[in-house]
Amino acid sequence: MSVHYAPCFQPPDATTREPMLSLAVVRDGSAIVVGVTGPLDMDTVGQLVDVVDSLMASQPPPVLVLDLSGVSFFCAAGVTALLTARRRVVACGRTMVLRRPSRITVAVLDMVGLGCEFTTD
Repeated sequence: MSVHYAPCFQPPDATTREPMLSLAVVRDGSAIVVGVTGPLDMDTVGQLVDVVDSLMASQPPPVLVLDLSGVSFFCAAGVTALLTARRRVVACGRTMVLRRPSRITVAVLDMVGLGCEFTTD
């Protein structure tokens, strides 16, 4: 009998990997649209919440639109970020809308029972 050993799996060095989230802020009439591209995970959700906080700090728009069509990965951290963002927008007396959420975003929101909780366009 012979024994063959598989090579050990070496994960990539996670400390050198940078989050690949892109946020683009544009005005669309009286609304502000934040285009989100890339993964919404534990490493990147803070960026989204920071942008929402910044937009709500000075002269908040009547409507904040999060364009989620470019979201490539979405998990529980993303759900929490959307709930946090909505809470902060509503606290300013404003409205938050999700525009064209990606398939993964819709699937996860439906999975956790929040698919109908967000206003979408």
